[in-house]
Amino acid sequence: MDGQQRLSTFILLAKVLADLYNDCLSDPKNLECLQEGWKDRHTERKRLSFNTIGSNAEYDFQDALEHFNDSQASKNKNNKNNYLKNAVCLKDYLRKKEIKNINDFIEWLYSNVKFITIICPSIDKALRIFNVLNARGLPLNATDIFKGELLKELAKEEDQKKLVSRWNALSQKCSDNDLTMETLFSWYLTYLDPVTSRGKMEKELVTWFNILNKPPLEYLKGVEDFYNAYCEVLEMQDWHAHLLSYKDDDHLCVMLCASLLHRYSESEIEALKELLVKFYYQDWVAGGKQSTREQTCCNIIKALKEKKSVEDIASVVKNHLNINKITQRFRENLKDDHLYEKHKKASKNSWLRPILILMEYSMSDDPKPKRIEKNDFHVEHILPQKPDPSSQWMKDFSEEERGLYTHSLANLTLLGGTKNTQTSNKDFKEKKEIYMGNAVKLGKDKRGREKTFKVMTCYKMTIDIAHNHTEWTPKSLEKRRAD
Repeated sequence: MDGQQRLSTFILLAKVLADLYNDCLSDPKNLECLQEGWKDRHTERKRLSFNTIGSNAEYDFQDALEHFNDSQASKNKNNKNNYLKNAVCLKDYLRKKEIKNINDFIEWLYSNVKFITIICPSIDKALRIFNVLNARGLPLNATDIFKGELLKELAKEEDQKKLVSRWNALSQKCSDNDLTMETLFSWYLTYLDPVTSRGKMEKELVTWFNILNKPPLEYLKGVEDFYNAYCEVLEMQDWHAHLLSYKDDDHLCVMLCASLLHRYSESEIEALKELLVKFYYQDWVAGGKQSTREQTCCNIIKALKEKKSVEDIASVVKNHLNINKITQRFRENLKDDHLYEKHKKASKNSWLRPILILMEYSMSDDPKPKRIEKNDFHVEHILPQKPDPSSQWMKDFSEEERGLYTHSLANLTLLGGTKNTQTSNKDFKEKKEIYMGNAVKLGKDKRGREKTFKVMTCYKMTIDIAHNHTEWTPKSLEKRRAD
């Protein structure tokens, strides 16, 4: 069982007490207790193992025992040795307390502090006990346990140090990309065994380590290769990759990594991404359930590992879309007259902005456009939500037509920056100027100066509306809806 922090603190306390009160210890047994507290004198096995912490931990701990009383140790605030900091803290605290009868205190300390050895028959039992006892400490996760299992398989200290060093380097790389080691190993498990239901992660990791039957360092190389593939996915700059990045889905990441690990060609990977956009976006808009989608995702991962063609994978996707009537529901939901109202409160699972971005990308000739951030624009109603009673809009649209078209997808486009109420209600003639990136007049301010408005970014989809239409009427909307 883990007791590293408590045991190391107690050993440091014994050493600090012995150094501070060496001249005051009238009972030789008390000095003997303290010396036994920090020295491994009666056993061949060290009471503290530092293998799972890091390659410098053992050195840092020994350094703390030897140098905590140095004057420089207290002054150096930039020292990264936490053991040394703890020892200095204990020394300063004990000095301030001015314990009057140190012999009674040491006798009390060693009579009341108990360290209990708990031997568990399995990792699962050990983890359960640890989590109960460690209620206020850092939780022990599946990868921590698995790291210990890998280290146990290595007989040579040199190999153990290599594994710890590479593990820590991988952990740091993950942290730099806002990724946890737990997520990385979870993805790797999904890659190794694409199934919809999975047991406890700590058991699964050990099971697949045994199935692969590779030495620990070779096994870790597989995880490192998977991470490197993930980094390649992050660097993809084509518009299909951008669209997929808006969808938070673990299987999606595993699929793209699998295509790289199994050496699909660049053109095949591009075709795969295009296929995945069709699959995920249709399922998203149709309101598909994750439980229904998961099996198809697992089938795609298996197909990629078997190096099947993109055409074969397309058949898997087509089967999912047909059986679950995804395409039919996708089209129905896009035609919803009140689409905007259902999505105006931005939520993580809202597909309105990603769909508008998809429309924008599909109209661009640039195969590698800049990624559009979902918060860099606002959704513009071409026909205003609240047109002025005297505006041209009231002449061109009946009340029934406004109810039919205002919040439909055909009436929505993208404009950079935040919404400006004054411009959003203008007639189409003035809106055209805004859509083409020109400044429009908004009247005069309190000092009599002319106020103007110009959007931050003009998207191609919006510019095309201005170029291709002299007016915006029910006929214009029907044409755009059909397109």
